[in-house]
Amino acid sequence: MTVPVTDARSIPAPFASTRARIWAFVRGDYARGFFRGVAGQALAVIILIEAIFLAEHFTWVFRDAVRHEADLFGISLVLACTSTEIFDLALATAILMASYATLLKMRENREMLVLFASGLGPYRICALIGVVALAGFGIATAGSGIADPMSHYAQRSILFSSELRSLKKGVAKGEFYYFPSYVAYAMDHVQGGAPPPVAPGDVPVIDARPPAVNTGVNKDRTLFIYQQTGPHTSRVVTAAQARLDGPDITGRIVLNLNDFTSHTFADAHPLPAADGADVKPGPVKCKNCLDDLKDAPRISMRVRDMSQLMMVDQLLPFTARSSNTAEQTVFEQLFVPDNHTPDSRAAQMRLLAERFSRGLLSLLAPLVALVGVAFTSRLTNWFALPLACLVLMSMNILCEWIITTVVPLGVFSALAPVLLLYAALAWIGVVLVVWRHNDFVRPQLSRS
Repeated sequence: MTVPVTDARSIPAPFASTRARIWAFVRGDYARGFFRGVAGQALAVIILIEAIFLAEHFTWVFRDAVRHEADLFGISLVLACTSTEIFDLALATAILMASYATLLKMRENREMLVLFASGLGPYRICALIGVVALAGFGIATAGSGIADPMSHYAQRSILFSSELRSLKKGVAKGEFYYFPSYVAYAMDHVQGGAPPPVAPGDVPVIDARPPAVNTGVNKDRTLFIYQQTGPHTSRVVTAAQARLDGPDITGRIVLNLNDFTSHTFADAHPLPAADGADVKPGPVKCKNCLDDLKDAPRISMRVRDMSQLMMVDQLLPFTARSSNTAEQTVFEQLFVPDNHTPDSRAAQMRLLAERFSRGLLSLLAPLVALVGVAFTSRLTNWFALPLACLVLMSMNILCEWIITTVVPLGVFSALAPVLLLYAALAWIGVVLVVWRHNDFVRPQLSRS
Protein backbone atom coordinates (compact mmCIF):
# COMPACT_ATOMS: atom_id res chain seq x y z
CA MET A 1 0.00 0.00 0.00
CA THR A 2 1.35 3.37 -1.02
CA VAL A 3 0.61 6.69 0.55
CA PRO A 4 -0.15 9.67 -1.69
CA VAL A 5 2.35 12.46 -1.73
CA THR A 6 -0.15 14.97 -0.38
CA ASP A 7 -0.99 12.71 2.55
CA ALA A 8 2.65 11.94 3.22
CA ARG A 9 3.42 15.65 3.63
CA SER A 10 0.74 15.94 6.28
CA ILE A 11 2.19 13.13 8.42
CA PRO A 12 4.30 14.75 11.16
CA ALA A 13 7.89 13.71 11.54
CA PRO A 14 8.91 11.93 14.75
CA PHE A 15 10.73 15.00 16.04
CA ALA A 16 7.84 17.30 15.15
CA SER A 17 5.42 14.91 16.83
CA THR A 18 7.56 14.76 19.97
CA ARG A 19 7.86 18.53 20.05
CA ALA A 20 4.10 18.95 19.68
CA ARG A 21 3.43 16.48 22.49
CA ILE A 22 5.91 18.22 24.79
CA TRP A 23 4.39 21.61 23.99
CA ALA A 24 0.93 20.24 24.69
CA PHE A 25 2.19 18.76 27.96
CA VAL A 26 3.74 22.09 29.07
CA ARG A 27 0.47 23.85 28.37
CA GLY A 28 -1.59 21.16 30.11
CA ASP A 29 -3.14 21.06 33.56
CA TYR A 30 -0.36 18.93 35.06
CA ALA A 31 2.36 21.38 34.03
CA ARG A 32 0.33 24.33 35.30
CA GLY A 33 0.02 22.60 38.66
CA PHE A 34 3.78 22.03 38.70
CA PHE A 35 4.52 25.68 37.89
CA ARG A 36 1.96 26.86 40.44
CA GLY A 37 3.52 24.72 43.18
CA VAL A 38 7.06 25.89 42.38
CA ALA A 39 5.97 29.53 42.21
CA GLY A 40 4.10 29.38 45.52
CA GLN A 41 6.96 27.78 47.42
CA ALA A 42 9.53 30.08 45.82
CA LEU A 43 7.47 33.13 46.79
CA ALA A 44 7.31 31.96 50.41
CA VAL A 45 11.09 31.44 50.53
CA ILE A 46 11.74 34.87 48.96
CA ILE A 47 9.53 36.56 51.54
CA LEU A 48 11.36 34.76 54.34
CA ILE A 49 14.82 35.71 53.03
CA GLU A 50 13.78 39.33 52.40
CA ALA A 51 12.33 39.58 55.91
CA ILE A 52 15.59 38.34 57.46
CA PHE A 53 17.62 40.70 55.27
CA LEU A 54 15.49 43.76 56.09
CA ALA A 55 15.51 42.93 59.80
CA GLU A 56 19.30 42.77 59.72
CA HIS A 57 19.69 46.03 57.77
CA PHE A 58 16.92 47.98 59.52
CA THR A 59 19.31 49.64 61.98
CA TRP A 60 21.64 50.86 59.24
CA VAL A 61 18.79 52.09 57.05
CA PHE A 62 17.10 53.81 59.99
CA ARG A 63 20.33 55.53 61.05
CA ASP A 64 21.01 56.79 57.51
CA ALA A 65 17.42 57.96 57.04
CA VAL A 66 17.38 59.82 60.36
CA ARG A 67 20.67 61.49 59.49
CA HIS A 68 18.95 62.87 56.38
CA GLU A 69 15.92 63.99 58.46
CA ALA A 70 13.53 61.53 56.77
CA ASP A 71 10.07 60.99 58.23
CA LEU A 72 8.45 57.64 59.00
CA PHE A 73 6.98 57.31 55.51
CA GLY A 74 10.34 58.08 53.92
CA ILE A 75 12.06 55.52 56.14
CA SER A 76 9.51 52.91 55.06
CA LEU A 77 10.12 53.70 51.39
CA VAL A 78 13.90 53.51 51.79
CA LEU A 79 13.58 50.19 53.61
CA ALA A 80 11.32 48.82 50.86
CA CYS A 81 13.80 49.92 48.18
CA THR A 82 16.61 48.17 50.04
CA SER A 83 14.94 44.79 49.47
CA THR A 84 16.10 44.67 45.84
CA GLU A 85 19.76 44.36 46.89
CA ILE A 86 19.39 40.66 47.68
CA PHE A 87 16.45 39.79 45.44
CA ASP A 88 18.51 37.96 42.79
CA LEU A 89 20.27 35.73 45.32
CA ALA A 90 17.00 35.14 47.16
CA LEU A 91 15.32 34.18 43.88
CA ALA A 92 18.02 31.65 42.97
CA THR A 93 17.86 30.07 46.43
CA ALA A 94 14.06 30.04 46.37
CA ILE A 95 13.93 28.38 42.92
CA LEU A 96 16.40 25.74 44.09
CA MET A 97 14.44 24.91 47.24
CA ALA A 98 11.03 25.00 45.54
CA SER A 99 12.18 22.86 42.60
CA TYR A 100 13.87 20.38 44.92
CA ALA A 101 10.76 19.98 47.11
CA THR A 102 8.42 19.63 44.13
CA LEU A 103 10.59 17.16 42.21
CA LEU A 104 11.22 15.09 45.33
CA LYS A 105 7.50 14.92 45.99
CA MET A 106 6.88 13.81 42.39
CA ARG A 107 9.49 11.06 42.74
CA GLU A 108 8.16 9.73 46.02
CA ASN A 109 4.57 9.75 44.72
CA ARG A 110 5.71 7.63 41.74
CA GLU A 111 4.78 10.36 39.28
CA MET A 112 8.25 10.08 37.74
CA LEU A 113 7.71 6.40 37.04
CA VAL A 114 4.49 7.16 35.22
CA LEU A 115 6.06 9.94 33.15
CA PHE A 116 9.08 7.85 32.19
CA ALA A 117 6.91 4.83 31.39
CA SER A 118 4.91 6.95 28.94
CA GLY A 119 7.98 7.22 26.71
CA LEU A 120 8.50 10.97 26.96
CA GLY A 121 9.32 11.27 30.64
CA PRO A 122 12.86 12.69 30.36
CA TYR A 123 11.86 15.23 27.73
CA ARG A 124 8.83 16.37 29.69
CA ILE A 125 10.85 16.81 32.87
CA CYS A 126 13.49 18.74 30.92
CA ALA A 127 10.75 20.94 29.48
CA LEU A 128 9.36 21.71 32.94
CA ILE A 129 12.82 22.43 34.34
CA GLY A 130 13.68 24.54 31.29
CA VAL A 131 10.60 26.73 31.67
CA VAL A 132 11.36 27.32 35.36
CA ALA A 133 15.02 28.08 34.56
CA LEU A 134 14.21 30.57 31.78
CA ALA A 135 11.57 32.30 33.93
CA GLY A 136 14.05 32.56 36.81
CA PHE A 137 16.75 33.97 34.53
CA GLY A 138 14.39 36.60 33.11
CA ILE A 139 13.06 37.67 36.51
CA ALA A 140 16.53 37.76 38.08
CA THR A 141 17.98 39.80 35.21
CA ALA A 142 15.10 42.26 35.36
CA GLY A 143 15.43 42.52 39.14
CA SER A 144 19.19 43.05 39.29
CA GLY A 145 19.54 44.95 36.00
CA ILE A 146 16.50 47.23 36.12
CA ALA A 147 14.67 47.19 39.46
CA ASP A 148 17.79 47.35 41.67
CA PRO A 149 19.37 50.39 39.90
CA MET A 150 16.04 52.19 40.00
CA SER A 151 15.64 51.41 43.70
CA HIS A 152 19.13 52.80 44.43
CA TYR A 153 18.17 55.99 42.61
CA ALA A 154 14.84 56.11 44.46
CA GLN A 155 16.61 55.81 47.82
CA ARG A 156 18.93 58.69 46.98
CA SER A 157 16.02 60.78 45.73
CA ILE A 158 13.96 60.13 48.88
CA LEU A 159 16.85 61.04 51.18
CA PHE A 160 17.64 64.16 49.13
CA SER A 161 14.02 65.33 49.24
CA SER A 162 13.83 64.69 52.98
CA GLU A 163 17.03 66.59 53.69
CA LEU A 164 16.03 69.52 51.48
CA ARG A 165 12.59 69.68 53.10
CA SER A 166 14.14 69.61 56.55
CA LEU A 167 16.64 72.30 55.61
CA LYS A 168 13.90 74.58 54.30
CA LYS A 169 12.03 74.27 57.59
CA GLY A 170 15.06 75.51 59.50
CA VAL A 171 18.03 74.11 61.34
CA ALA A 172 17.63 72.25 64.59
CA LYS A 173 19.56 73.27 67.68
CA GLY A 174 22.52 71.15 68.70
CA GLU A 175 22.80 69.43 65.29
CA PHE A 176 25.66 69.35 62.78
CA TYR A 177 24.88 69.71 59.07
CA TYR A 178 27.53 68.52 56.63
CA PHE A 179 27.62 69.90 53.09
CA PRO A 180 30.23 69.49 50.33
CA SER A 181 32.21 72.56 51.45
CA TYR A 182 30.39 73.63 54.61
CA VAL A 183 29.86 72.42 58.15
CA ALA A 184 27.00 74.13 59.97
CA TYR A 185 26.08 73.84 63.63
CA ALA A 186 22.95 75.22 65.25
CA MET A 187 23.85 76.58 68.69
CA ASP A 188 21.55 76.78 71.66
CA HIS A 189 20.43 80.15 72.94
CA VAL A 190 22.46 81.48 75.84
CA GLN A 191 20.15 83.02 78.39
CA GLY A 192 21.01 86.50 79.59
CA GLY A 193 23.70 87.15 76.98
CA ALA A 194 26.37 85.21 78.86
CA PRO A 195 29.74 84.98 77.10
CA PRO A 196 30.77 81.68 75.53
CA PRO A 197 32.74 79.24 77.69
CA VAL A 198 36.51 79.47 77.63
CA ALA A 199 38.21 76.60 75.81
CA PRO A 200 40.98 74.65 77.58
CA GLY A 201 44.46 76.00 77.15
CA ASP A 202 43.35 79.63 76.76
CA VAL A 203 42.35 79.04 73.15
CA PRO A 204 40.49 82.11 71.90
CA VAL A 205 36.79 81.55 71.33
CA ILE A 206 34.72 83.69 68.99
CA ASP A 207 32.15 85.71 70.86
CA ALA A 208 29.32 85.76 68.36
CA ARG A 209 27.12 88.09 70.36
CA PRO A 210 26.37 91.46 68.77
CA PRO A 211 27.06 94.63 70.73
CA ALA A 212 24.39 95.67 73.18
CA VAL A 213 21.88 98.14 71.86
CA ASN A 214 20.07 100.87 73.77
CA THR A 215 17.70 98.32 75.26
CA GLY A 216 20.59 96.49 76.85
CA VAL A 217 19.37 93.12 75.56
CA ASN A 218 21.73 90.92 73.61
CA LYS A 219 20.52 88.59 70.87
CA ASP A 220 22.66 85.47 70.86
CA ARG A 221 23.79 83.94 67.58
CA THR A 222 22.12 80.62 66.76
CA LEU A 223 23.96 79.43 63.63
CA PHE A 224 27.64 78.57 63.28
CA ILE A 225 29.10 77.78 59.82
CA TYR A 226 32.63 76.59 59.09
CA GLN A 227 33.91 76.76 55.52
CA GLN A 228 37.40 75.95 54.27
CA THR A 229 37.85 78.36 51.39
CA GLY A 230 41.39 77.38 50.43
CA PRO A 231 44.25 75.02 51.25
CA HIS A 232 45.29 77.25 54.17
CA THR A 233 42.28 79.52 54.64
CA SER A 234 39.05 78.97 56.54
CA ARG A 235 36.00 81.09 57.26
CA VAL A 236 33.63 81.06 60.24
CA VAL A 237 30.17 82.61 59.91
CA THR A 238 27.80 83.14 62.82
CA ALA A 239 24.23 84.31 62.26
CA ALA A 240 21.19 84.95 64.40
CA GLN A 241 18.75 83.72 61.73
CA ALA A 242 19.05 81.71 58.56
CA ARG A 243 16.36 80.92 56.01
CA LEU A 244 16.24 79.19 52.63
CA ASP A 245 13.75 80.31 49.98
CA GLY A 246 13.07 78.00 47.05
CA PRO A 247 14.03 76.06 45.12
CA ASP A 248 12.30 77.17 41.95
CA ILE A 249 11.86 75.18 38.73
CA THR A 250 15.49 75.77 37.68
CA GLY A 251 16.82 74.63 41.08
CA ARG A 252 17.83 78.07 42.37
CA ILE A 253 17.55 78.87 46.07
CA VAL A 254 18.16 82.03 48.09
CA LEU A 255 20.08 81.89 51.38
CA ASN A 256 19.06 84.67 53.76
CA LEU A 257 21.29 85.45 56.74
CA ASN A 258 20.24 88.05 59.31
CA ASP A 259 22.57 89.73 61.76
CA PHE A 260 25.67 87.70 61.01
CA THR A 261 29.43 88.05 61.27
CA SER A 262 32.14 86.50 59.11
CA HIS A 263 35.66 85.72 60.31
CA THR A 264 38.46 84.58 57.97
CA PHE A 265 41.46 82.79 59.45
CA ALA A 266 44.75 81.37 58.29
CA ASP A 267 44.37 77.57 58.57
CA ALA A 268 47.51 75.45 58.78
CA HIS A 269 45.54 72.27 57.99
CA PRO A 270 45.38 71.43 54.25
CA LEU A 271 42.08 71.18 52.40
CA PRO A 272 40.83 67.55 52.34
CA ALA A 273 40.51 65.79 48.99
CA ALA A 274 37.24 64.67 47.45
CA ASP A 275 37.65 61.14 48.85
CA GLY A 276 38.22 62.45 52.37
CA ALA A 277 41.99 61.93 52.40
CA ASP A 278 44.25 64.74 53.51
CA VAL A 279 46.08 66.52 50.75
CA LYS A 280 49.77 66.78 51.46
CA PRO A 281 50.99 70.32 51.01
CA GLY A 282 53.58 70.90 48.34
CA PRO A 283 57.17 71.87 49.03
CA VAL A 284 57.59 75.15 50.85
CA LYS A 285 59.60 77.54 48.72
CA CYS A 286 60.39 79.99 51.49
CA LYS A 287 61.45 79.25 55.04
CA ASN A 288 59.22 81.81 56.74
CA CYS A 289 55.99 81.01 54.84
CA LEU A 290 54.43 78.90 57.56
CA ASP A 291 55.42 81.40 60.25
CA ASP A 292 53.90 84.22 58.24
CA LEU A 293 50.78 82.11 57.76
CA LYS A 294 50.36 81.56 61.48
CA ASP A 295 50.79 85.27 62.20
CA ALA A 296 48.40 86.38 59.44
CA PRO A 297 45.79 88.84 60.69
CA ARG A 298 42.22 87.75 61.19
CA ILE A 299 39.69 89.34 58.83
CA SER A 300 36.29 90.07 60.33
CA MET A 301 33.11 91.35 58.69
CA ARG A 302 29.77 92.25 60.23
CA VAL A 303 26.67 92.56 58.09
CA ARG A 304 23.10 93.09 59.18
CA ASP A 305 21.29 91.25 56.38
CA MET A 306 22.55 89.30 53.39
CA SER A 307 20.93 87.29 50.60
CA GLN A 308 22.89 84.94 48.37
CA LEU A 309 21.57 83.29 45.22
CA MET A 310 22.86 79.78 44.60
CA MET A 311 21.88 76.42 43.22
CA VAL A 312 20.64 73.48 45.23
CA ASP A 313 23.72 71.46 44.21
CA GLN A 314 25.95 73.88 46.15
CA LEU A 315 24.35 72.71 49.41
CA LEU A 316 22.97 69.26 48.54
CA PRO A 317 24.56 67.79 45.42
CA PHE A 318 22.32 65.44 43.47
CA THR A 319 24.11 63.90 40.51
CA ALA A 320 22.43 62.31 37.52
CA ARG A 321 21.49 58.66 37.69
CA SER A 322 23.72 57.67 34.76
CA SER A 323 26.80 59.06 36.54
CA ASN A 324 26.54 56.46 39.32
CA THR A 325 27.60 52.96 38.35
CA ALA A 326 25.27 51.24 40.81
CA GLU A 327 22.28 53.13 39.38
CA GLN A 328 22.92 52.24 35.73
CA THR A 329 20.58 49.70 34.20
CA VAL A 330 21.87 46.68 32.33
CA PHE A 331 20.99 48.34 29.01
CA GLU A 332 23.10 51.39 29.84
CA GLN A 333 25.99 49.16 30.83
CA LEU A 334 25.72 47.27 27.54
CA PHE A 335 25.24 50.17 25.14
CA VAL A 336 26.48 53.32 26.98
CA PRO A 337 30.13 52.73 27.97
CA ASP A 338 31.61 54.83 30.75
CA ASN A 339 34.98 55.79 29.29
CA HIS A 340 35.82 58.69 31.62
CA THR A 341 38.54 56.69 33.35
CA PRO A 342 39.74 53.08 33.09
CA ASP A 343 38.60 52.49 36.67
CA SER A 344 35.06 53.68 35.97
CA ARG A 345 34.84 51.47 32.89
CA ALA A 346 36.18 48.49 34.84
CA ALA A 347 33.65 49.10 37.64
CA GLN A 348 30.84 49.31 35.10
CA MET A 349 31.80 46.03 33.42
CA ARG A 350 32.42 44.32 36.75
CA LEU A 351 28.90 45.19 37.89
CA LEU A 352 27.47 44.01 34.55
CA ALA A 353 29.25 40.67 34.93
CA GLU A 354 27.99 40.27 38.51
CA ARG A 355 24.40 40.93 37.45
CA PHE A 356 24.68 38.50 34.53
CA SER A 357 26.22 35.93 36.88
CA ARG A 358 23.35 36.14 39.34
CA GLY A 359 20.87 35.82 36.50
CA LEU A 360 22.62 32.64 35.36
CA LEU A 361 22.52 31.46 38.98
CA SER A 362 18.72 31.40 38.80
CA LEU A 363 18.98 29.67 35.41
CA LEU A 364 21.16 26.94 36.90
CA ALA A 365 19.19 26.52 40.15
CA PRO A 366 16.60 24.00 38.79
CA LEU A 367 19.38 21.81 37.40
CA VAL A 368 21.14 21.83 40.77
CA ALA A 369 17.82 20.85 42.36
CA LEU A 370 17.53 17.98 39.87
CA VAL A 371 21.01 16.77 40.82
CA GLY A 372 20.12 17.08 44.50
CA VAL A 373 17.02 14.94 44.04
CA ALA A 374 19.06 12.33 42.17
CA PHE A 375 21.46 12.08 45.12
CA THR A 376 18.74 12.07 47.80
CA SER A 377 18.24 8.81 49.61
CA ARG A 378 17.45 7.70 53.13
CA LEU A 379 21.11 8.15 54.03
CA THR A 380 21.56 11.61 52.44
CA ASN A 381 18.07 13.01 53.02
CA TRP A 382 19.12 15.28 55.86
CA PHE A 383 21.96 17.11 54.07
CA ALA A 384 21.16 16.86 50.33
CA LEU A 385 19.26 20.16 50.14
CA PRO A 386 21.72 22.18 52.31
CA LEU A 387 24.58 20.78 50.23
CA ALA A 388 22.81 21.83 47.01
CA CYS A 389 22.36 25.36 48.40
CA LEU A 390 26.03 25.40 49.41
CA VAL A 391 27.05 24.40 45.89
CA LEU A 392 24.87 27.15 44.41
CA MET A 393 26.33 29.85 46.66
CA SER A 394 29.84 28.54 46.01
CA MET A 395 29.23 29.05 42.30
CA ASN A 396 28.34 32.67 42.97
CA ILE A 397 31.44 33.25 45.12
CA LEU A 398 33.69 31.57 42.56
CA CYS A 399 32.24 33.65 39.75
CA GLU A 400 32.68 36.89 41.71
CA TRP A 401 36.31 35.97 42.36
CA ILE A 402 36.87 35.37 38.65
CA ILE A 403 35.22 38.69 37.77
CA THR A 404 37.40 40.55 40.27
CA THR A 405 40.53 38.81 39.05
CA VAL A 406 39.93 39.35 35.33
CA VAL A 407 39.02 43.09 35.67
CA PRO A 408 37.01 43.28 32.43
CA LEU A 409 37.13 46.41 30.28
CA GLY A 410 34.61 45.34 27.62
CA VAL A 411 31.28 43.59 27.30
CA PHE A 412 32.82 40.44 25.82
CA SER A 413 35.57 40.19 28.44
CA ALA A 414 32.95 40.69 31.15
CA LEU A 415 30.38 38.15 29.97
CA ALA A 416 32.55 35.47 28.33
CA PRO A 417 34.25 34.12 31.54
CA VAL A 418 30.91 34.01 33.34
CA LEU A 419 29.19 32.24 30.47
CA LEU A 420 31.97 29.69 30.08
CA LEU A 421 32.03 28.92 33.81
CA TYR A 422 28.27 28.36 34.03
CA ALA A 423 28.30 26.32 30.80
CA ALA A 424 30.91 24.02 32.34
CA LEU A 425 28.89 23.72 35.56
CA ALA A 426 25.71 23.00 33.58
CA TRP A 427 27.51 20.26 31.64
CA ILE A 428 28.69 18.68 34.90
CA GLY A 429 25.12 18.81 36.22
CA VAL A 430 23.71 17.09 33.14
CA VAL A 431 26.36 14.36 33.36
CA LEU A 432 25.48 13.74 37.01
CA VAL A 433 21.76 13.56 36.26
CA VAL A 434 22.32 11.07 33.42
CA TRP A 435 24.59 9.02 35.66
CA ARG A 436 22.03 8.93 38.49
CA HIS A 437 18.85 8.79 36.39
CA ASN A 438 17.68 5.56 38.03
CA ASP A 439 17.89 7.12 41.49
CA PHE A 440 16.05 10.16 40.19
CA VAL A 441 13.06 8.09 39.02
CA ARG A 442 12.79 5.37 41.69
CA PRO A 443 11.33 6.32 45.12
CA GLN A 444 13.89 5.90 47.90
CA LEU A 445 12.48 7.41 51.09
CA SER A 446 9.20 6.02 52.36
CA ARG A 447 8.55 3.57 49.51
CA SER A 448 10.67 1.01 47.75
